[in-house]
Amino acid sequence: MLILRNQCDFLIQVKGNCSKLYSLIQQHVSNASPLSTYESHEKGHGRMESRCVQIYAHRKEAKIPRCWRGIRRLIKVRRWGLRNGEAFENTSFYILSKPINSAQVVAKAIRGHWGIENGLHWVKDVHLGEDQMSITHPRMATIVAFFNTIALNLIRSKGYKPVKDTFVIFTNKVKELYDLFQFSLAK
Repeated sequence: MLILRNQCDFLIQVKGNCSKLYSLIQQHVSNASPLSTYESHEKGHGRMESRCVQIYAHRKEAKIPRCWRGIRRLIKVRRWGLRNGEAFENTSFYILSKPINSAQVVAKAIRGHWGIENGLHWVKDVHLGEDQMSITHPRMATIVAFFNTIALNLIRSKGYKPVKDTFVIFTNKVKELYDLFQFSLAK
């Protein structure tokens, strides 16, 4: 979930695992006119990417189930371009709880969220294997995620980058882990 401070209560990406809501939004935006559209283009890091963000009013004809109360806007984000010389195109949908009518404001919020996703969650997924964990109890999964975040913060506080080689330095090495904690407590 993405929170926009002082602008909305929630902005949530709707993914395919919520297939009914996804289909209803997809159908609604294909038959409606956007309230606002914002397009941007970026070049760098071996890719050229364009984005088109469109905001739609949530109306009764969208037929979104009542359990999704509070939706005021439906967002469509289309991305296309070249990554490492290969063409790509994808479309994402979001729901928004405030009647924001500026696609540029929403586009900025979505891009800001991806900075967090790339800087924290990607590291936790790839290097700490959070997505591969077989923990089924929500409280235990929360505790493991909490300790993973602490570990990342400690590693960063000592000047290390959270990359695979860094984790090799500390994995199953009690003295090195102890030194890392001592460094953090001494600050």
